[in-house]
Amino acid sequence: MESSTTEALKEPTVPVNLGFQILLGLANAGAFITLLPVLTVLIPAQVMQIDPVHQANSLALVLTLGASGALVGNPLAGALSDRTTSRFGRRRPWLLIGMLGTALGLALLAECRSIPLLAGAWFMVQFFGNMLLSSYGAILPDRVPARQRGTTQAIIGLSSPVAIILSDVLFGWAQDMRTAYYPIIAILVALTIAFLLLYDEPQLPKEYLLPFRLRSFLASFWIDPRKFPRFALVWLMWLFIWSGYTLGTGGFFFLYVQNITRYATLFPGHQVKEGIATLQMLQIAVGVPLMMAAGILSDRTRRRKVFVLVGALLIGAGLLLLMRTSGWAIVLGASVTIGVGFWVFYSLGLAMITQMLPSASDRGKDLGVINAAATLPQMIIPLVGAGTLNALGVYNPTSYQILFASGVVAVALGMLLIGSIGR
Repeated sequence: MESSTTEALKEPTVPVNLGFQILLGLANAGAFITLLPVLTVLIPAQVMQIDPVHQANSLALVLTLGASGALVGNPLAGALSDRTTSRFGRRRPWLLIGMLGTALGLALLAECRSIPLLAGAWFMVQFFGNMLLSSYGAILPDRVPARQRGTTQAIIGLSSPVAIILSDVLFGWAQDMRTAYYPIIAILVALTIAFLLLYDEPQLPKEYLLPFRLRSFLASFWIDPRKFPRFALVWLMWLFIWSGYTLGTGGFFFLYVQNITRYATLFPGHQVKEGIATLQMLQIAVGVPLMMAAGILSDRTRRRKVFVLVGALLIGAGLLLLMRTSGWAIVLGASVTIGVGFWVFYSLGLAMITQMLPSASDRGKDLGVINAAATLPQMIIPLVGAGTLNALGVYNPTSYQILFASGVVAVALGMLLIGSIGR
């Protein structure tokens, strides 16, 4: 029994092979395709169809409620999976639950014809989709040795561009945007089931766990910054830089391209979703090689912080470019800079964070607490964005310049904190 306990919780030392890394990356792509393209294209497009008059307010409502689902779902799933003693392992049962709930939420989104229903369905997708991401995220410190986490996380980071490419293909094929949800469901189910069948993990013995007490369970989400100061610093850093990134690429960026860049006027006969797809393809072409190189170099040098800092710097530089002009060429360059910076920052940042977790027995919960720092901006910024756009106008460039400038400040604060964090 002791050996089983050690196997479930010990720091991994056996190297993982490329096949496992690719499998985990594809599984993450199945989760990301349910969130990224839905957030950046499908949700804003549906809001425009349902309520074009109050587009800013309605989009803020939908995005905020959805983000609250992520805020709860991610740490909750992490904490529950930490305590799961199923013979199938700690993470796999929650992957199955997350897949089923996300698929149902996507099916509901496809049929929504009102803003309240859209917001409720997006909450469901975010809640269960973040169960998936939380469980996949915990597998990295569960299974991958520290010396391989930069490369492995870079391969996992490919899940984002893979999801983008798949979604662009689907959006080009779909006559009605709502029909794109059903192929997304099929991809989610196929990739999740493939991972569940091929991944094996040790069981956590029931005798290891203390009796469940609701008060103690809830209290465990508070991680005392006096005891774990580096964890507190990295949480704040994550919060600030995610805030900057969200201000530059969240749902309101769709409105920026439509109302300020005036993509449809610049390119008659083309839709805004095609412009977003172009931006995403350029990000992939430039960002993927750089992200992979950064991951490999960080493993060889055993240094993460410098790459995280460079990624954050690129995000801030892209936001500065967006502040200066709305010309399409500059928007292209700024968007690529932000996207490339974020992939490097996110991949290497997570690899760095997994080496700072307070407890091996609470990896899932602790990563969920970190992910809450990424989710809070998704709740707050839609409200700030809607207030700004309503006050100054959705067609006023100054509205968006204020949002981008706020993003620059947030990224700068995050970069200051990076210097206080270990390697």
